[in-house]
Amino acid sequence: MSILEEYKKALVGHIKTVDTKSILGSCVPCKKGNDLYIITCGHVLYNDDWSGLRHELIELKVEVNSHIYKLVNILGTVENAKDTDLSIVQIRKVDDETNLSFFELSLLEVKDNNYLANSKVCVYPELDDRAQAIGDIKFAGNETDFQYSVEVNKSKFHNINLGAAGASQYKGVSGSGLFYEYNGELFLQGIVKEIPNISVNSEIDLVSVRAIGTIWEDAAINSSVKKFHRNLHHNSPLNSEAARIELAKELLNQVSDKRYKVLVCAPSDISSSDTAKTIYSQLIQEFTQEKIRYSVGGGKGRLVPTGTYPHLEEQDFIESEECSSLVIIADDHSTFSQLSLLSSSIFNSRKNKEVYIFYEDSVITTQNFIKEGPFKFAEDKIKARVYEFSNFNDSMIKEVISGISSLHTCLGRIA
Repeated sequence: MSILEEYKKALVGHIKTVDTKSILGSCVPCKKGNDLYIITCGHVLYNDDWSGLRHELIELKVEVNSHIYKLVNILGTVENAKDTDLSIVQIRKVDDETNLSFFELSLLEVKDNNYLANSKVCVYPELDDRAQAIGDIKFAGNETDFQYSVEVNKSKFHNINLGAAGASQYKGVSGSGLFYEYNGELFLQGIVKEIPNISVNSEIDLVSVRAIGTIWEDAAINSSVKKFHRNLHHNSPLNSEAARIELAKELLNQVSDKRYKVLVCAPSDISSSDTAKTIYSQLIQEFTQEKIRYSVGGGKGRLVPTGTYPHLEEQDFIESEECSSLVIIADDHSTFSQLSLLSSSIFNSRKNKEVYIFYEDSVITTQNFIKEGPFKFAEDKIKARVYEFSNFNDSMIKEVISGISSLHTCLGRIA
């Protein structure tokens, strides 16, 4: 899912009166440094003759994704607002709840259709709490210093609650934003002034992002976006950071040597703690997703029987060429025994193996023999990477997966 679709509720808000809760207009929430702001049309806040504010700021509130903010301070002057029809207002959360994740938006100037193919207007219907992202935007020209027009099909402006469509369903749309998403970054392209209530296809006037520069003088107004690859069009599905990551992952997967396996030693379900179960579950899920082959030993499972003892089967496997890595989830007597046996086996066989140990802290802190013996030996002699249960987080799993994937890729290249 695109950032625009996923976070559209955080990209549009309604400016309302505190007492009657009537909607004056819409706005684009954003952040600049540590401060929160809304960008809206000047005519939303000021009287028609620009003689002053329609309401004092204390009489207004901003609602973004069901969160309420108060208006603190209008930036710029009434002359700014009159010349550009744009206002920026600093806002603050009404209560002590955590603020929503507002975006620090980049600005992209619109001069033609070049950057409108993937653009969308984020709006709220008047009586619907589901934000809509409206596409199929075409440049219509009519440029002035701080204004331009686009053509849009008004039937795409749906009010899902009422099963209706069109401009009449979007009272208070002035102040909504036109956004462009590229390479994981959101660009604000303009602020909607109004949707004329005429014809199905109509021109919508927008305030240009150039107007923002009259208030925030340090605002960087981009006239183009930096293409990820100079030979690809900026709208190409391959010309994005997400596509690059997926492509790189697939190429590495093709190069990676599939002959190798990881030995995973985990406690049985009966003796396993909740943390150990979580670690095992996430590991196996990631191995499967990344197409990393593995075998399970310890109390959790047994390798293919060879007629000998289970612990010796694991020892033979860890010394084989097929096994590249060892992951031990040390949580009970069996898995700590494996830590001791298999680390000694790796050291004595002089085999290079990647070793990762997730361990129950209390065993190490209360049993000095384990701490100064097998555990310290694994760290010192075979350079095992160790992870405490008490500090477990997803990044540890990612580190293990990354290390094993890189090893298999290197082994594939050598082969």
